[in-house]
This record gives sequence, C-alpha cells and structure tokens, in this order.
Amino acid sequence: MQACRVLRNSVATPSVNTPARLPYTVFVRSKSFAVDYDHGRSLTNVAPVGSNWQSPTQARTSELLQKAVSLLPRSLSTEDGAVGPDSSFFWSNVLERSIAELISGSDQVPSMASIVVCGLDKWPCSQDLVTALLEDPFSSDPTYSDILRNRWKNTPSSVNIQYGKPAAFAEELFSPSDWLQRFSHPIQLTELPDLASLASINEETDSLLLHSDVLLLLCDPIVTPLSDLAARAKHLLDKPNTILILTSSSAAESHRQFVSQTLSRFGCRPGHILFVDPRQALGAVTALQANPTSPSTVDRYQRDTLASRISTVTSAIDAVLSPRKTSETSILDIRQRTAYTQVHGALSASFRLVESAEKDVALVATKIEALLSKVQRIQESTRHDILGKPGTDSKVEKALSQSMKELNAVLGSLTFLKMVWRVDEIGTLVSAAVQGQWCKGLENQLILHTGRLESTQRELSTFTSGLISAASSSSLRSPVLENQLQQLEHSPTHALTVTSLTRPIQDRRSQLIQYTTAKLHREAQGAVVATFGGLLSGAGLGWWLAFGEHILSLGAGTEIGTAIGSGVLLAVGGIRWAVGKWERAKQRWLQDAGRIGEGLTRDLQACSTVQRIVDDNVTIVASTACKGVQDLVDRRHDEISQLQGELLNLDTELNTCAEFSGSRKSTHSVKNVDIEQNR
Repeated sequence: MQACRVLRNSVATPSVNTPARLPYTVFVRSKSFAVDYDHGRSLTNVAPVGSNWQSPTQARTSELLQKAVSLLPRSLSTEDGAVGPDSSFFWSNVLERSIAELISGSDQVPSMASIVVCGLDKWPCSQDLVTALLEDPFSSDPTYSDILRNRWKNTPSSVNIQYGKPAAFAEELFSPSDWLQRFSHPIQLTELPDLASLASINEETDSLLLHSDVLLLLCDPIVTPLSDLAARAKHLLDKPNTILILTSSSAAESHRQFVSQTLSRFGCRPGHILFVDPRQALGAVTALQANPTSPSTVDRYQRDTLASRISTVTSAIDAVLSPRKTSETSILDIRQRTAYTQVHGALSASFRLVESAEKDVALVATKIEALLSKVQRIQESTRHDILGKPGTDSKVEKALSQSMKELNAVLGSLTFLKMVWRVDEIGTLVSAAVQGQWCKGLENQLILHTGRLESTQRELSTFTSGLISAASSSSLRSPVLENQLQQLEHSPTHALTVTSLTRPIQDRRSQLIQYTTAKLHREAQGAVVATFGGLLSGAGLGWWLAFGEHILSLGAGTEIGTAIGSGVLLAVGGIRWAVGKWERAKQRWLQDAGRIGEGLTRDLQACSTVQRIVDDNVTIVASTACKGVQDLVDRRHDEISQLQGELLNLDTELNTCAEFSGSRKSTHSVKNVDIEQNR
C-alpha cells in the first residue's frame, strides 16, 4: 500500500494535492472541492465548495463524463472482487478524478502536461530511452550525467522529471535538458518501472497511466508477441494518446502496417506506432561524451542517432499534445482530450464486456435449443418406439391378439367333463392363465422401456444441470427457477418405477380376474348344480312313474319301461342344458376379455399413458428449465439491446466532442454501425 500511495503522489503537482486515501479533497488556491470516489456516483459526488465558471466546452465534457460514470455500473462488473479495467469501480475512479479537475476550472488543472514512460517488461529498456532523450551529448558537466544515469539506483517506485537546475531528490529529478522545453507546454515526465514488476499494484498503475496526457509504452517484439502484448495491455493500447514504441530499428512502412493491422484485430488502436532502438541511441550519446572531438565519433553519433529513429518519439509526442498544429492549445484542452481518451477506454471496456455478455447469452440460447430439440425428439419417438404405430404395427393389438389365442386355448381345454371334476378350481385355473399369459410379453417390454426411460431421464437431468450452470455463469441465475427444478426432481412422483408404464395392464388384468373370471367361476358352479339337479330329477321321475299310483299307470311291465325312459330323458335334458350354459359362459368370458383389451388399448394409446409418463416424469425438468431460462435470456437480451443503444449514443456524443476538440475519432464507429443494423 505504501507503493500505491507513492504512485498517486508522484503525478501530483503543487496545485493539486492528491492523498492516497479516498475520498479526498482537492485544494485549489482559495477554493476546495470534495470528491467522493464511491462506486457508481455521478455529478452529485463532485460538490464545489466555491463556485467556478465553466466554459461551454468544459460543461459539455463534464456532462459527457457524468453520463459515462452513470452508465458504468450497468455495463461493467460491479462484483466485490472485480478489479482492473473490467470493473466499474476502476473506471469510476478514473473518470471522477477528471470530473473534479474539469469542473473546478483552469485553476485546478495541472500546469504541466503529463507524459508517462514505462515498459511492458524488463526487455524494452525504457530507462535507456529516457536517458537518451534527456542526456546532453555535448555537455562537459559529469554531475548531471551521473544524476541522470543513477536515478534508479535506490529503486524508487517512480521518477518524476521536470525542467530545472540539476538536482535529485527521493523520487524527483530536475533536468536542464532542452528536450523538456521543445513542446508548446511545460511537461512532467513520469518514469515507471516495467509493468510486469508492478503486478501487485496493477490497478493503481493503470489509473496513473490512464491519467497521463501522453503514454509511451515500450515493448520488445522479439520477446513479446503481439498477441501477448494485446492481451496484457489492451486497455492501454486502445487510446489515441498512447505511443507504442517497439524496440527495433526497422524503418519499413510495411512492418508498421502489419503491426497496426495485427493489433487492430485484437481491438488495439494506439495513436502512434514507432520503431525505435533506445540502446543504439544511448550508445551514440555515450560514445560522443567519451570523445567529443573525434570526427569519427561525431559521424557515428549522427549515423546511430538517425538509425535509432529516436527523433520520431519527439514528433509523435508533439502531434499528441498539439494535434491542430497551433500554439493556442491550452493545458485545459489537453486535459479535455485526455478525458476523452478515458471515456473512450471506459466505452471500449463496456463494449467488450457487453459483447462478451451477448456471446454468453447466445451460447445459453444455443444450449436451450439443443436441449429442446432433444426433448422434442424424445417426445415424438418414445411413443412409437414403445407401442408402435396404431393400426399397422401396434404392439398392443398384437399382444392382445396373442393373449386371446392363448386364453381361448386354455378355456377350450376346460371341457364340460373336466370342468365338472374341477369345478372348484375353475377360478384359480383361469386366473393363473390370465396372470401368466394375458399381455405378459407386452408387460415385459414396457418394463424394459421403463429402464431406458429412466436412463433418458438421468441424461436429460445432466443436460439440464449444464444449462443451469451455463446460465448462472452468464449472469442469468434465478434462485426461483433452481428451487422449482429441485422440487420437481425430489417430488415422490418424479422417479420412474417398474409399474410406471405397466399400471394400465395390471389394472385391466385385475379387472379381468376380479369380475369376469369370478363370474365364470359362478357360471361353472351353476352348471354343475344344474347337471346334478337334472340327474336327480330324472331318477325321481322314473321312480314315481314306476311305483307310484297315478293316472298314468298302464300296467306293471309297461309302466317300468316308460318310467325309466322318462327319467333318463329328463336327466339327459338337464345335462344338455348345463353343457350349453358352460359353453355360453366361456363365450361371454372371451367377449368380456375382448372389451377389457379394448380398454387397455385406449389406456395405452388413446389416453396416452406413455406420453403422459414422458411429459410428466422424463422431460418435465428439462422442459421447465428450458422455458425458465428462455425467459431469462429474452429479458437479458432486451437489457443488452437497450444498453447497447445507450453506449452507441454516448459513443456518438464522444465522437462529436472529440472531433470538435481535434482529438482522434472513436474507433467504435464501424462496430456501432454493425450493431445498429443488427438491432
């Protein structure tokens, strides 16, 4: 934290006191302005203690910054652990600091332009560049050269260099170099260690770099590929006041165009791209200081200085500080252009995160479509796979037909004589046949398909969990939806059992046994009773005719024969009636079994028991998840579209302000046109 405080104080000027702790108060001569750097605050956070007139340009710029600050919490991350250029808190601090400077007027604006120099890592040798720019090759005073070259001896957190008599303090250096006086305004050159060594205070460093009017960022293209450069410093490279210096002496325009196009593909568009060799430039200065009178040394100095292309650094800085090539550019104008670059950086981060959120939402929508397609295929194919097509390939009709043949054979084997001898076992025999043969094959198939459906249910549950996880990682998490899905999964009726599909068969089989078979049993018992009743009636009639005194008595011999014949005729008639009764009972049983089979067909096909099981058990969780997440995706898509529109409007306003002030136009324009067309 001590290093962080040093970095904040290192860019402060005598007119601006910037303590390390936030919020802080900016003191400007006799006025003070309270600045609260809380997250997401807007114009009310900057309260002037004393009034100060603002020019229309200042007011317009301040209003632009206020709009950007108010929009950041919706377009950037607001999580507690979010840090760096993707967090709303980071950009709010950057922009609110600029608001404090602009709203206070010219008295608050630093009197010097700020130039920051740093390397991406230790290889570019940014210290050699600063030494080569500030060293006087014709000076005979070794004191200043010693101070300049040993400025990093005590490892300070930063070095602030200003024009003045040679003197060095803890973290400040005054230099008499004419290079500091070449520009239209006084400058303060802040030199930082390489960014790789400042990783522990990366956010404070980024804030310092973003507040600079000119940023010199050095990179060794041999050690660091352009892709790594863009990944590590994208928010610094996508700034019009950033000068990217590649430590190479290549002067080919094709190389510069290649670097520019490559960085552009990564979303990085620095204001200038230079090829400079700091070591060669510093070597030329050192050689000339060692032997300033030698013509060969002077010639070498001239050749190496031109070959190193170090003069292009000065030209690029001058182009950034004075884009209109006029001496009327004020420090306030420079600070306004710097504020525009900060808004540009915040918009770049916002567009990048909104685009990333849109891709995440699109990915979730793709997962929804894939899961819905899978659910629809299951719903359409499962019924036909289990039951077949009605009429032509109905597995239910085939099973019933086969069952009726088998049961018909069983009843056919129960002739009248066999029935008489086993009359008390008729119900048991037929019930056993029904239990073991009626739609038994279909029942076994349904049990097999139940296991397959259970596997499909688990598979859909896995896909649903993946969809919910993807939605949660895309800021589409809904605790209400998750609770609803958990209730469905843990519902007692959600799990599939062995009887889930076979319940209609079991119910119809019980109906066939409890009612139809029981009726057949009673019919069998009635036939047997009628048979014995007929036999007893025939015997009684014969005895009465033979031995009783009645009007039909004709004689002894004739009466006995007639009596026996009459009794036998009555007994045979009773037996014949009982046989017919049993056969009719079997036919009625078969007819009842056929009607029960038709009921089973309705249960499984017309009433769609299988479809109900698929919809209410197998796919219910996946379907509910798809519908719930789709609602979240639609709402999130509307929010993103609205946010993109606001970002586009703010970017258009930024382009107008930047064009009016002479700054480079925002590079979001082409992308914005595409987004607007898509909308």
